[in-house]
Amino acid sequence: MQPDREHRDLTRKLAAFRRRGAARYPTKLRAQVAAWVIAKRDRGQWWTEISAALGIPTQTLVRWAATFGAPVRGIKMVEVIDAPPIDTVTIVTSIGLRVEGVAINAAIAILRGIA
Repeated sequence: MQPDREHRDLTRKLAAFRRRGAARYPTKLRAQVAAWVIAKRDRGQWWTEISAALGIPTQTLVRWAATFGAPVRGIKMVEVIDAPPIDTVTIVTSIGLRVEGVAINAAIAILRGIA
């Protein structure tokens, strides 16, 4: 994750509170972190990456995001595309026989023939 300016500001503020030994982060700071986290999640960042970047446990970030931002969704819309058909395959047997560029039905027949 490439640190941006907002990330640097947030990590600096979080570090300042850690140095003071404060028991809780202020509400305003938690809301700022939650907004940043939600933006990163919307761009596809993983919770673990965000957690590592900020030095805050993942479950804490999930809780802050749910408290201060939009509800955390477990499922996202995706676009499903058809995979191109597989024309040929390459197989390597346990005895080291390698067969390349054959149709899958032919590969199955070859494997059955040597079994």
